[in-house]
Amino acid sequence: MVSHASPGRPVNGNHYARERDARVCWLLDTHPVTAAMLVAVGWFPSKNKALKRLRRLSARKRVRLVGTVCRKAGRPEHVYCRWRVKLDHLPHEVELTELCFRLHAGKIIRGPGAVDARVRPDAEVWIDGRVYYLELDRGSMGYRQVEGRFRTYAGCPHLSLWVCPTPERAEALRARAGGLRSTALFTTWAEAVADPHAAIWRDAAGGCAALPRHAGQNGGQ
Repeated sequence: MVSHASPGRPVNGNHYARERDARVCWLLDTHPVTAAMLVAVGWFPSKNKALKRLRRLSARKRVRLVGTVCRKAGRPEHVYCRWRVKLDHLPHEVELTELCFRLHAGKIIRGPGAVDARVRPDAEVWIDGRVYYLELDRGSMGYRQVEGRFRTYAGCPHLSLWVCPTPERAEALRARAGGLRSTALFTTWAEAVADPHAAIWRDAAGGCAALPRHAGQNGGQ
């Protein structure tokens, strides 16, 4: 979970700005974000101020404007990151960021070349030394494609967490999990963004499990 506290504001305003810029660049090494997301985690007091700073960092080539998304009613939002994101993947990546920000994890890895090259999960989530592979399903893949993804996970020793757009989709994927019956857990987007650490993760047998929180973790990636 990203800390909902801004860096302590020292007497020297320039020092504070440099410290905050460094934190923003650190965050964007992993996560594509919008200005509104930085406001939501408490790093900026308003969307306009966050956007102004992101534009300044982009002009200095410290971050990159990677595209725009329409996430909710209103105007499109610019998305910034430090790695190149495919335009057709941008809504998925921004939703994944929103989910990652709610996880109490010691470390989250995502992006090109960063995750397991064979399985290629959307993100690797590290909690107390244990690795979970996170998959955000937006319902765009057909079930044959999903079954192909399941086959990719065959033999993977880590638990995989599948977040689906609706309960019906989650149940359909759970029923098709096949050989992943002992290593795959399923939930819905609404449940995951409300509290990913609640007992919302369903296994193949229909049992529910809760995701642990990283010990002593008040905020991370």
